[in-house]
Amino acid sequence: MVLNITEEEFLQMKQVLMDEDHEAALRLIKAFHKRLEQQKHQGMKSHLG
Repeated sequence: MVLNITEEEFLQMKQVLMDEDHEAALRLIKAFHKRLEQQKHQGMKSHLG
C-alpha cells in the first residue's frame, strides 16, 4: 500500500515530531490510517465490479 501525502501533511508531520506532541501525532496517524482503509475498500470494490 502507498499513502500519498500533501506537502502540508509532510510539514505537519515534521512539526509533530520536533514538538513531540503525542496527541497531534496520534491524530495524524489516525487520519493516515483512515485514508489507507478507504483506499483499501476502493480497491476491493474495483475487483468486484
